Amino acid sequence: MNFFARVLQLLGLIWAGYGLFIGLYEQDIRGELTFGALGAVLFLIGWMLQKRVGS
Repeated sequence: MNFFARVLQLLGLIWAGYGLFIGLYEQDIRGELTFGALGAVLFLIGWMLQKRVGS
């Protein structure tokens, strides 16, 4: 479960970074915010799972 939580965190960071890339190079604010929000949600789910497994 800890590995799954780490993978979710990594995917969240990648999605948020891709959102920044879209915002900078394609000037797509809606896409940037969508990918950033989804990345943040994935990261937070992974973080909460990791906290739960660790305790």
